[in-house]
Amino acid sequence: MRLGRAVVTGATGFIGSALVRRLLAGGCDVVATSPARSSGWARLSRLSPGQRLRQLPLDRLTRDALLDAVGGEPPDAVFHLASAGVNPRERAPAALVDGNIGALVAALEAAQSWGGTRVVFTGSCSEYSAAIEGQLVDEGAPRAPSELYGAAKAAAHDYGRAVAGALSVPLVTLRLFGVYGPGEAPYRLIPYLAARLRARERVDLTPGTQLRDLTFVDDVVEALLLGATTAGLELGAAYNVCSGRPTSVREVCLEVARQLGAPESLLDFGGRPPRPDEAPWLVGDPGRFRAATGWHPRTPLSSGVAAALAAS
Repeated sequence: MRLGRAVVTGATGFIGSALVRRLLAGGCDVVATSPARSSGWARLSRLSPGQRLRQLPLDRLTRDALLDAVGGEPPDAVFHLASAGVNPRERAPAALVDGNIGALVAALEAAQSWGGTRVVFTGSCSEYSAAIEGQLVDEGAPRAPSELYGAAKAAAHDYGRAVAGALSVPLVTLRLFGVYGPGEAPYRLIPYLAARLRARERVDLTPGTQLRDLTFVDDVVEALLLGATTAGLELGAAYNVCSGRPTSVREVCLEVARQLGAPESLLDFGGRPPRPDEAPWLVGDPGRFRAATGWHPRTPLSSGVAAALAAS
């Protein structure tokens, strides 16, 4: 199925802008929403010199605002990427509720008005409880996060699934694990490392033994498109989008240093303690989504890091 028209919320963000770029390249008309204060609007404007991208700055996502922006022709899909609390410094409890649960409900209510347009919602691996080291986390794993962002994302999925059922709106949740690539915020690991190492400054790091599940952003975009177009997905269900392979933080740091030609001695592993709430292992099981769609990530770490560094 080819998408002719789509709505992307959170469109100026790291993943959102990559998705908009891919949709426009495929000939899709896009209505893109994000907060007016977002620094990503200029970057988004450069993606389409024509009329196929409509930009909608919204500080609060509502049903009526979405309906007004889209107009009379219903979209084929809504990619709901907008999420409060992605930045760890912006996690006030009330804002997390409104920016996760409230925003998803607004998207679902708009989709109902459009006649049941499918909504693809991006969940998070932070919804899961602490994982057993060496064990892949599947969709049936316990979800009892103590951290506010994970709790808000888990609540949004659960409440959104109930609302979608009541409104007869097709909803698919894709739980993203570690996504990296061009366009990440400066506080994220690879941009932070790149800035310090290019200046030949020492970088204080944890021991780097944490094992994570990393997927390049373009591979995640392909998963989102499959989430919108694959007929066999279970509506209302959540699917892990991940590689199923553990990668240590140390490995990522060494790869960045290698590609920048920076001495490894600048990487001060153990210079800071791990965060108390940081799990030593969080690696997902992508088998359910792979079986339904055939998707699997294609980009190796070395290529993904190279692309991220070239864009920074």
